[in-house]
Amino acid sequence: MSGSRIAGVEACLADKYLWARVHTQDGRVGVGEAGAWGHIEATAAAVTKFSTYLVGEDSRRIEWHWEVLQRFGGFSGCVAMAAISAIDVALWDLQGQRLGEPVYALLGGAYRSDVRTYGQVRGDTPDSVVASCRALCDAGFDAVGHLNPFLDRAPSHHRQVSWSQRMKLALDLLHRVRAELGDDCDVCVEIHRGLTPAQAIPLLSEMATLRPFFVEDPIRPDVMAAMAEVQHAVAVPIATGERFWALDQFLALLKAGGARYVRPSLGLCGGFTGARRIAALARAFDIQIVPHNTYSPVATMAAVHFALATSNVPLMEFPTQAYTDQQTVAGVTHIGAELTTTVPVPLNGRLSIDGKPGLGVALIERVSDLHPYRPVVLSDDGLIE
Repeated sequence: MSGSRIAGVEACLADKYLWARVHTQDGRVGVGEAGAWGHIEATAAAVTKFSTYLVGEDSRRIEWHWEVLQRFGGFSGCVAMAAISAIDVALWDLQGQRLGEPVYALLGGAYRSDVRTYGQVRGDTPDSVVASCRALCDAGFDAVGHLNPFLDRAPSHHRQVSWSQRMKLALDLLHRVRAELGDDCDVCVEIHRGLTPAQAIPLLSEMATLRPFFVEDPIRPDVMAAMAEVQHAVAVPIATGERFWALDQFLALLKAGGARYVRPSLGLCGGFTGARRIAALARAFDIQIVPHNTYSPVATMAAVHFALATSNVPLMEFPTQAYTDQQTVAGVTHIGAELTTTVPVPLNGRLSIDGKPGLGVALIERVSDLHPYRPVVLSDDGLIE
């Protein structure tokens, strides 16, 4: 089919996001989102580089193209894999459009009818964190996450007290959240790689009575042995993997016993093709997957299709809005809703698909003109104090 051949591949930057759009000769357009958010400009260059191979190729040979791009040059990394991820999702989108089927039907069909989600908690004071949790539950979510007990953008006086006091403040906040929500809502704690093993083990041990669904990235995940040391020492489940891009990284983590949940990002781990391999690998270790997602509705729709068709996905992340100048409490609707033609809306915290072919979402016309790109500025936020 000559119409299925790729006519063009473009890297599309708007707001704080990057997408790959793949055009075929029959006029179809597939879209996928890249997840290396800190290196968007470099990822856009990789998409452009990969286009020199893809133009003229058959868009239906998804697995073949994935292997060609992934093996090219003998080098890999988050930038290359984020570009491959966006292209891969766009190719699956095109395949679904051409066959008249939603992507989840191509991935093996619906394992479940809808996907449970958790809304993202935001807050730079204890009161605003508790208020954000309450707003999400009132909106129908029965799970909340991205809950940082050390606070987002914590005031300087929180960083200048003793470690014992910082731990007490963090635990006090989590106790307030549990008291506010009761046991009808699951809580996913996010520490953003901010601790050392010596700090994480006693803190997570004291969290056990609060029954968190998981604690995400208590330490940097780079050293699998260190993450495994923490997981083996505590009863609470650890989740990690949002910054992994390679199958062997997930394999090393699982062999070490470093997590009870893995968190691949479809925009980083190789799109649908990579995520399916990770799901099969995790299943062999009886480990569940909670897809990471802090991106636009394009990434959310991709994650929903993946979760609908994958047996070991109990929960996925729904990226709710941060503060605006008019808000004192973070929002409960999807970030980047103004960028796409379709915006997923959870019903009682669940997401489903209406059966449209492909992903069922596209970018609005002139998205880059209407929403100019906002670069991510380098900072020292990732340093442990």
